[in-house]
Amino acid sequence: MEEIEKDKLKNRDGEKGAALIMVLLISFLLLVACAGILLETSVNTANVSDSTADQQAYSAAESGIQSALNILRGNVAPNPLLDSTQAATAPANRIDFVKALKTPTSNLSSDTSGVPRLSRWGLTYNNNRVTIGGNANYGFNVALIDPDNTGTFLTYNTTTGTSGIETTSTNVYNLSRTFGSLLNTATITYNPVSSTTANVSGGAANANFGSFTISTTGLGASIPAGGVRFQIITTMTFPYTATRVIRGTILAGTITPLSVGTVKFDFDSGVLDLVGSTITLASNPLTPNPPLTNGGVTNVTGTVTQAEPVKILIRSTGYGPRGAQKQLEAIIQSNYFNGLGAPASLTLIGASPGFVFNAGNSSNVSYSGNDVASTASIPSIGVTNTSNLTYVRNNPPPTAPDPPAADITAELPDWLKNPFALDTTIQRLYNVANSSGRYFRSEVSTPTSFGDNFSATGITFVDGNVDLSGSGGGILVCTGTLTLDGNVNFNGLIIVTGANGLQRNGGGSATLQGNTVIAPYANNRIYSSTGTLVNKSSITTLTAFLAPKYDINGGGNSYLTFNSNSVGNGLNAISNLVLGVAEN
Repeated sequence: MEEIEKDKLKNRDGEKGAALIMVLLISFLLLVACAGILLETSVNTANVSDSTADQQAYSAAESGIQSALNILRGNVAPNPLLDSTQAATAPANRIDFVKALKTPTSNLSSDTSGVPRLSRWGLTYNNNRVTIGGNANYGFNVALIDPDNTGTFLTYNTTTGTSGIETTSTNVYNLSRTFGSLLNTATITYNPVSSTTANVSGGAANANFGSFTISTTGLGASIPAGGVRFQIITTMTFPYTATRVIRGTILAGTITPLSVGTVKFDFDSGVLDLVGSTITLASNPLTPNPPLTNGGVTNVTGTVTQAEPVKILIRSTGYGPRGAQKQLEAIIQSNYFNGLGAPASLTLIGASPGFVFNAGNSSNVSYSGNDVASTASIPSIGVTNTSNLTYVRNNPPPTAPDPPAADITAELPDWLKNPFALDTTIQRLYNVANSSGRYFRSEVSTPTSFGDNFSATGITFVDGNVDLSGSGGGILVCTGTLTLDGNVNFNGLIIVTGANGLQRNGGGSATLQGNTVIAPYANNRIYSSTGTLVNKSSITTLTAFLAPKYDINGGGNSYLTFNSNSVGNGLNAISNLVLGVAEN
């Protein structure tokens, strides 16, 4: 038995070292597992690190958009100034979308990037980026892009609408009008231009706005005393769709077969603005040339500049550690009005039955559409139908309005074309005012101030009737009756939508600079004292404005004039709206 057991033990000699192999195999498996854990840990650490770097790059790109917005909102002056002879806050040194998108005004002269990126307006680039917190690996750069391509071409025509010479009927225009009778006549014809494209990439471009021809029969005829009105409806079709009317008077004079005598075409303004494009006429007044009437052609020429963009695309690239990059794009809208303000200094929109216009009977009452801030002009008083225009012409203030009153229907911007469009704008203004603590429900509270008169900034929204006294500025919206009380001085945009419009009684002095719009429509909305909308009645079916009412009584002074600078400052309250942000 012992020998058998010994034999069995001898037969296990071949198993020696098996335990070592097992230990080695298990150790190898443990080593692989540890290596996997270490690899996963290192990869996860790298992922966390990359995620942090990506987030930092994203935050840097957001900082770029916010920095550009801060500049576009007028909070930074250029360095050096664009016009060193004027203050940093002067219009010439204030940012706008054209200046922002033009490399000579957007960038420093030493900036060789070739892309508008606001280096002249406080963005200091180092190695193609603006560093944040002194960290060279953390920063951004921005590029401004014109999505509507306004800086290249501008297309317009004078065939859209009723361009021509006023007939014997008020505000009815034909391309030709014949003066005189029987065999002795003189005929003046306006010849419009079809679609014309001007290259504005290099600055102001030459433009042709049509021509006048004069022909006679017999001994000719005379233009009646006081002259005859004419209009050239100029419609921009690219980059935007908008209209501006070139108005004027054919001065009284004699037209014979050999000479036009003293007849001249006297434009209300030699400079007009259309969505930021400046129309400058070559001569004013325009004398027919050649002087011989039959067969002579007198061209209406001038220049146009690019339209001001109503949107800007900000492309911001953010940089973070480990080479991380993120790119964001934001579309910025200039304001709710898209570069189109009211077409007249005093704009009266609405029907004829019930129309009230009392301009005041004091000798110190004046209405002017001549821009205080530039050489451009708009009509002093604008209405939207022939009956109201006839009434305004027949009941003028003691001092003749300059330029004359006009029917501005063709020039109405989108936000004034119908009650629904205006109400949409009013609701946007309400939202801005309410969020700023500047909403007032008249039966609960009234404003103690009406914005800043000096800077023409601020917004005031009054739901109901309000008395305006003292000084104010910016934007004033009144959904009831606006009453001027005592001495008043307001710079900016006034919009009155109440049925009784604007009134003033008694003495004092009232000076309104900017735009005043009376455009009444039915509105059944009711807000709480805190501005919460508690009742909303749809006005989508309302297609017509009510009759506007403008009633100035008493012996006080009254001055109403156009000031584009005041209107522009007022729009700062609702300017540079972010329409959306996207990550590329």
